[in-house]
Amino acid sequence: MEDYFQQLVRSWRSVTSRTVREAVAVLLLLIVVFGSGFTALTTYANLVVFDEDRFTEELAGIFDDEDVQNVVATSFVAAATEMADLPVTPAGSAGAQQAIQQEIPPVAGRLLTAEANNRLLERAVRQAHGDVLAVMGGTLVANPPVQSVEVDLGPIFNQVLAEIVADEELAFLDSVTPPPDAGVVTVLQRAEPGDRFWEFLGQLQDRRSSTITLILLCGIGALLISPSRTRVLWGIGAGIVAMAGILGVGIYGSRALLAVLIDNTDTVRAAQSIHEALLGDLSGRLMDMALIGVLMIVVGAAAGWVWRRFGPTPPEEKALAVSGGDFHPVPHGGGSPMLQRRRPLLSVSKVP
Repeated sequence: MEDYFQQLVRSWRSVTSRTVREAVAVLLLLIVVFGSGFTALTTYANLVVFDEDRFTEELAGIFDDEDVQNVVATSFVAAATEMADLPVTPAGSAGAQQAIQQEIPPVAGRLLTAEANNRLLERAVRQAHGDVLAVMGGTLVANPPVQSVEVDLGPIFNQVLAEIVADEELAFLDSVTPPPDAGVVTVLQRAEPGDRFWEFLGQLQDRRSSTITLILLCGIGALLISPSRTRVLWGIGAGIVAMAGILGVGIYGSRALLAVLIDNTDTVRAAQSIHEALLGDLSGRLMDMALIGVLMIVVGAAAGWVWRRFGPTPPEEKALAVSGGDFHPVPHGGGSPMLQRRRPLLSVSKVP
């Protein structure tokens, strides 16, 4: 009875130890998965959003987008109309208004895509980057005092005016002083949740290297602690794929949310084009992240199959394979199971 009780206690301890190891391995696995997501975000923010050169490079071709050109042209039309101070109802004003609306969009589109204006547009994007971010406490974060991000396209607006005054109906604009904000286009309205998000990423970017180290240590720890190392391997892979999917859904969800926050259709499309240009790098990183996760799943599954097929044989199976007899575990010594050959119920001895 005492041997049976000791064997029961040891079995319980074995089960408890296995459960604790599995629980700790799962906790470490979750740290690896969530850490990989934060690492992808902070790496993207550090390399693209918080770097002026890379930010400008990502948005270099944004003015080639037709929707962005429409928004810029609409701003130019509004500024030209304000310059003329044209009333809406008096006779004769409709002709000038119509001329402004017809002349400016094609001229603006051509000048925005002209190679000679590339430096002007690049400078405007760099100035906008200064409105997006600011340095606070040595960390790049969203700039709360700026309520909107604007691109100053005043030089392009002046070029547009120089061309449209060739029209007789618009020649009078040559003698009118443009308003101070002529050519200034608002491309982003600031929102507090977005500011807090970028501030959070800015605070994490300084800890990116330590986060990567933590991920590696937790991953190795999970492999060492878990009773099933191959299951941990493909479990981490599945978690990374799921995290990449969640972040991808967040990207496309924020893009779709622009249609709810902005009323004007052209502005929505232009904002979505900027969104795609700026987050294109992050989308690529998430795709790489998902491929790494899939690779880990495949490696984990393959390693498990190889281990079961070619790994060491358990002692019980090895003993059966060698003797061909029928073995069963019986208590031995302190109650640990040992293999012992079954004795036949009846034995017949040979008579010499």
